[in-house]
Amino acid sequence: MAALLTLGIVAQPAFAQDEPAWVSVWEGQIGTYPVRACLESFGDGPGRGSYYYLSALEPISISEEDGEGGWVERAPGGDAEATWELAELTSNRVRGTWRQGSRSLPIDLKPVAWTEGEWGGPCSSAAFLGPRTGKGSIASDAAELEGWKYTRKTYRPAKFFAEDVSIETFDFVPQRPGDKAILEVLAADLPRETVEDDFMECLAGSIASLGIDGDYSLSVKPTLVNKAFLVAEQESGSFCGGAHPNYYTIVHTFDRQSGEEVDLFGWIGDERIDGEDSVIPDALRDLVMANWPKDEDASECREYVAEASYWSIGLAGGGLVFRPDLPHVATPCIVPVLVEWSALAPFLDAEGRAGLALLRGG
Repeated sequence: MAALLTLGIVAQPAFAQDEPAWVSVWEGQIGTYPVRACLESFGDGPGRGSYYYLSALEPISISEEDGEGGWVERAPGGDAEATWELAELTSNRVRGTWRQGSRSLPIDLKPVAWTEGEWGGPCSSAAFLGPRTGKGSIASDAAELEGWKYTRKTYRPAKFFAEDVSIETFDFVPQRPGDKAILEVLAADLPRETVEDDFMECLAGSIASLGIDGDYSLSVKPTLVNKAFLVAEQESGSFCGGAHPNYYTIVHTFDRQSGEEVDLFGWIGDERIDGEDSVIPDALRDLVMANWPKDEDASECREYVAEASYWSIGLAGGGLVFRPDLPHVATPCIVPVLVEWSALAPFLDAEGRAGLALLRGG
């Protein structure tokens, strides 16, 4: 259910026809320590890249400083930690000296075959990222929602991802005709331990832009279940190297007879186009705002949210839950608002009334 479209836009390198010959993935040694590196060219700007020791697999940002063979390692905060003094930087070899204070080690790297990854360039390529995959595991824990038993599935990433990656979903014993299809959707959120995993593509974007890992979190939990429907709330946060982090909540409502996701906009009129958030009628928006929380923090957002054009809808036992679709700067104002079924009665169409009957009958 995760989608990289929501993860933000990364400032990508401009790969021109006359890019430097040294743009590539590299492997070799710094001193006696095996390393893998990527070097990229950003148009007319200085070169940038990343590297990691195969013993640690933690990316370290490097950037060209003077255009004459000098590169600098930088900590996540931007402070210089070490320098690369390169005597040779060609299509076939990277050689020089790594220095940190009084300590120095020889650098000797050779090119590795690579193809562009999700974000373009060598730093998001499988050749650079591949050695960092395949080292996580899945933990299973019994859980329960109002007497309904399910299994919490938690991805335990390798230790070098432990502070950057958090992924959790769930599964359950299928009992209804559509449950198998629902389980396939839920399972798709768990990593397959390849560079195509959503979290790897996100971190690749950060490495391509900044030389270091970003962060990625995804949590999918059941919030309502009966014979007719299963509702799962998906919360996600990520930083993939763009202008800002991204956070979002999506409520998925599944039909346990067909296994398909229910478009709740079809309960109040026209269904959405391509599954995106849609416009709700003015009268319904007025009703939502009449139910807006009265606490001080939410009140500060009220005037701003009242002008929101697009909303998402989730299913709850007591009614429908509305969330405004707002710009990143207004993320704190994305507050869930429950409108009870009795108040929604004038807005429900035939599909909505039938759905409510199934909900109450389940």
